[in-house]
Amino acid sequence: MTQNLEQLMQLLQKEPGAFCVSWIQRRLRVGYANACVLRDEALNAGLVMRVYRVTADGEKEFAYVQPGHELNAEQVWIPEA
Repeated sequence: MTQNLEQLMQLLQKEPGAFCVSWIQRRLRVGYANACVLRDEALNAGLVMRVYRVTADGEKEFAYVQPGHELNAEQVWIPEA
């Protein structure tokens, strides 16, 4: 596990509702490519999961959540298979 991934785990414990590439960039002060790698590592490690919902236009909208944390109770998000 990389040092940045360990830092990311700690940040996710403090801010469970926040997770996206730009959030990783700001919190860890890394570039876009490194933030994308960290996002992928977090997904593979099971720290977060990708979910989606279908908009009124029929398009998929994606988000990342920690397992066990809800994004918004008013909206239905579906775990990506």
